Amino acid sequence: MKDKTFIFDSQITTHAVHLAGVNAKRMLNDAKLFLDTQKYVYLYYGLDKLCTVYDVYNVESEAIGQKIKYFDNDMPAVDGSDHLIKEKSDIYKIKNVNFKENSRCRFVLDLIDRYHQAMGPGYKPRFCAPFSLAVNIRGFNNLINDIYSDREFVRQLFKIINYEVLAPWISMQREKIGDNKIIASGADAWVAIPNVNLEIINDIIIPSYLELKGLVGNVYLALLGGARYLKDPVKFLDIQKILNPFLVKGLDPDVESLGPDFFTHFAIDNDMDLLLGIDPNFILNSKLEDIYKRIEKYIKAGTAQNKKFTLYFNDIPADMAPDKLKKIFSKVRKIREK
Repeated sequence: MKDKTFIFDSQITTHAVHLAGVNAKRMLNDAKLFLDTQKYVYLYYGLDKLCTVYDVYNVESEAIGQKIKYFDNDMPAVDGSDHLIKEKSDIYKIKNVNFKENSRCRFVLDLIDRYHQAMGPGYKPRFCAPFSLAVNIRGFNNLINDIYSDREFVRQLFKIINYEVLAPWISMQREKIGDNKIIASGADAWVAIPNVNLEIINDIIIPSYLELKGLVGNVYLALLGGARYLKDPVKFLDIQKILNPFLVKGLDPDVESLGPDFFTHFAIDNDMDLLLGIDPNFILNSKLEDIYKRIEKYIKAGTAQNKKFTLYFNDIPADMAPDKLKKIFSKVRKIREK
């Protein structure tokens, strides 16, 4: 099975804070410390890729004035008790955003420079997707109520997010990278069924994505999941294909519920790369024997197609035992080397 088209990847930043014993708040404001920490974890576990995932959801929010809670030993979070958009008229405060004056934006721009110096090309620009950014600054319940009671306000909110925040921020990152056409990845964890339904996806999320794509070109959105809740789960993958035409992505518990072959067949039928993600709580709480069985099952399904396959370990828990994680990653490498 030795094949360069099969890699394993992980979102390991939360775990990295604990493994390296660094202060999370300091690390996320110091690009050198962040990259040094990720390089340490990359070498410690022998990863295929160096993780550059920071707290993507918070950067634009903080830049436009949303309060963020910081912690010494965990990732920051939006202050849900004090949203930026309390009154609908507050959306007009979002204009002429000076990203370079915000410490978190400067962190990202510095990270781009340091990654290029240390690792060469290959840095992928990231942003918080329109819907998840709207949730951050308006609040989930408020936004859902707005969607069903005032669509004109919602359209205006998303237009301001795209034109005043995301398009210039994506362009600034691309300028720093030196490639104004590089693909940018939008994190959109709030877009998961049943958080949203197909009506909201079709009426709000897809149009806002297409608007942003019209402004900046090559972008895609990384959804969380929820296909298992639909009578016809293929509909979710059809939507995912619009928002991310590059990759079929299946994460547990969708993959566990629907079976990995469901995603493999869609990838084959649509000639797309495939990613299958294993539940972090499963690897935290399960026996190695059970973890190995799931890994083997997902790898068998993922490598049954001819495009690139990624086995993904999503958001490795902070308290994951390093020795156990080493054994898990070693198992993946052994299967691949057969």
